[in-house]
Amino acid sequence: MPTAVMRDATSLRPDEEPAEPVENTGRTSVSSVPSSGTPASLAALAFMAPLMPAGHLGTKEEIQAELNGIAMAVRAFSLKQPDQVMREVAAYSARLTELAMLLHRVEAMDRQYVRVRTQQVELWLKELDRQFKIASRLVEVNRQDIALLGGQA
Repeated sequence: MPTAVMRDATSLRPDEEPAEPVENTGRTSVSSVPSSGTPASLAALAFMAPLMPAGHLGTKEEIQAELNGIAMAVRAFSLKQPDQVMREVAAYSARLTELAMLLHRVEAMDRQYVRVRTQQVELWLKELDRQFKIASRLVEVNRQDIALLGGQA
C-alpha cells in the first residue's frame, strides 16, 4: 500500500514511521502539530501553494493552476495559526499583484486575460485582504488571552 508522505518525509498516517528523508523545501513542517490531528488536517496545515517564479506569467492553464493552488491554501487557513496565515497572505498577495500587472500588459494581445485579471485575480486579492484582517484580529485576541493569563489587563 502506498504511503502518503509530505515533502519533509513526515508520514500523513499517524501510526506509520516516516519514509526516507527527502530534501526540505522550506515549506511548513507538521512537527509542531498535536498528534491528535487527522491526516487530512495535517496535510492542510503543511500545504502552501507553489508559486511561479517572479516575472513569470505562463500559459492560461498555468495561471489557472496557480490560482487553484492559492484557493486550496486559502481553504486551509482555518486550520493554521494566525501568524502563519499572515505570512502566506503576504506571499500570495505579492504574487497576485504581480500577476495582475503581468496580465494587464498582455490584455491588448488577448482579451481573455482581462477576465482572468478582473474576475479571478482581483477577487482573490480582496479575499486575501479579508483573510489578513481576520488573522490579525486573531493574533490580537491571542495576545489579550496571554495578557489575561499573566494577570495583566
